[in-house]
Amino acid sequence: MKISKIILSLVFFITLSILSVHCGSDPASEGNKAFEAGNYNLAIKHYLEAKGNTPAEQQQYDERLALSYMLRGQDLYARSKNVKSFSGNFEKSLDYIPDQPSQEFMKVYSEVLYNLGTAYLTTTPENEIQREDYLNKAIGYLEDALVNDQTNQKADSLLAQIKIDNFEKMLDKGNDFYEKAGRTNNGDHYITAEYYFQRAAYFDLNNQEADKMLSKTRAKTLSILNNRQDFAMAVADMSRQDGNLILDLTIKNYATSAVSIDISNFEVVDINGNSYQLNKAMMENEFSKNSLKNQKLGELKSVDGIIVFAVPAKIKLDYLGYRLDESETTKKYFP
Repeated sequence: MKISKIILSLVFFITLSILSVHCGSDPASEGNKAFEAGNYNLAIKHYLEAKGNTPAEQQQYDERLALSYMLRGQDLYARSKNVKSFSGNFEKSLDYIPDQPSQEFMKVYSEVLYNLGTAYLTTTPENEIQREDYLNKAIGYLEDALVNDQTNQKADSLLAQIKIDNFEKMLDKGNDFYEKAGRTNNGDHYITAEYYFQRAAYFDLNNQEADKMLSKTRAKTLSILNNRQDFAMAVADMSRQDGNLILDLTIKNYATSAVSIDISNFEVVDINGNSYQLNKAMMENEFSKNSLKNQKLGELKSVDGIIVFAVPAKIKLDYLGYRLDESETTKKYFP
């Protein structure tokens, strides 16, 4: 799993020699030597020093620091086969990846992501829960590898093979939990079935059975609170009126502290990715007593309320979303 020395030299050390002319920095040169020798601990030390001395060139040093952590983890994994050594160093590297990394960096980054995904795929899990966790991590890293470099054929090929190998397993597990939910009237089983059908539909985008069962299951889970989510939503009833979507919503806080509900953070998204905002005027005028209000919700507390979205008739909906922060949205999918 070693990355080609030629690629690394072209990507990073030609750049480094140019930078050294400007800064005349020994730490940069020493970091380069340590990196080339595979001494990533020493490379990290020198690059941190160089970064502090040359703030104007922060991106270049951040990229080298990120890669030093990644390759240190990769090297440890090659010697110990301990995937946690790889992933732990990889997580540290994320602190140094610039917002807009260079194309050269992204290609090497993609290769490391491929190697990390492969490591999770080939590591023997301790139990079934860990097996699924490792599989999901492998898929996530391979997807990220392709995001950073669409020409990464190894990542593309391995991801395609994973989908082929696991489609039937996901579909069978979904069917098992769906049938179990029907026998026991246990909502949690429907939620688990939805997860597996969603995976199956992703593994084979054109499979009609997976799509049908996913939609059928979501008709059940739409009104079920998922206690695995900190911010859980359930739609008790929904109707359309004059170009508006009216939802009778229940929210429960499963987090360990109070959460603030801001109704402006709700949105409805259709299957084409178009977003629809609240019709606050209708909520205030026609549903003033029963509409959902901004409020603080305590631990394990729930609240009911009506929310209204301006959505044209016959629009096929994908999900109801609530933005928890800039990077995270909790979703409740429509059938």
